[in-house]
Amino acid sequence: MKDLSKRKFFDKEALGWNERNRSEDKVQIQKLVKRFDLKPGDWVLDVGTGKGILLPYLFRQVKNRGKIVALDFSWNMISQAREINKRKNVCFVNASVEALPIKDQKIDGITCLDTFAHVCAQKEAIREMGRVLRKGGRLYIAHSSGKKEVASFHKKVGGAVEHDILPSDSKMKKIMQSSGLKAIKIIDQPELYLASARKDCYYV
Repeated sequence: MKDLSKRKFFDKEALGWNERNRSEDKVQIQKLVKRFDLKPGDWVLDVGTGKGILLPYLFRQVKNRGKIVALDFSWNMISQAREINKRKNVCFVNASVEALPIKDQKIDGITCLDTFAHVCAQKEAIREMGRVLRKGGRLYIAHSSGKKEVASFHKKVGGAVEHDILPSDSKMKKIMQSSGLKAIKIIDQPELYLASARKDCYYV
């Protein structure tokens, strides 16, 4: 029921979502994407793509030889992302990160911006992301605010997202490690949260 209430929340909020909640300017987004070790030809999964705010910047990294899978559990969000982003090398998928409709070890890089705090089953989500990553693949979980700021903002918003938080650093590291991820780094600053890791082996 919790997952369903969030779907309804984001379906309702889809119209004008970028303008109200994704206030990062182009320079800020470019700086963030430069932290992502993505290369031309990579296959990238953008989890919680929303209306596709990251897609133009990811395209610049993977070029025409790359492929982007833009995924969101809100049908209204993914529908609008499809209308805004017209490229042949992007596939739009309406699905949950806790049950990715992707085969094992198919993805080179995963991005997840301003989304992870909203995930109901965070452990299962990371295991799924670890499953679809190729060996050596990279995972980037980012928020435009730190843990405390994210929790405070969601509490003010209330409703379906009132209790949405990011896990502690120790919990995040433990989940990532158990999902076959290594080289884990976590940045937690007032204006940036970034947890990154690399796939070491098939998850256990």
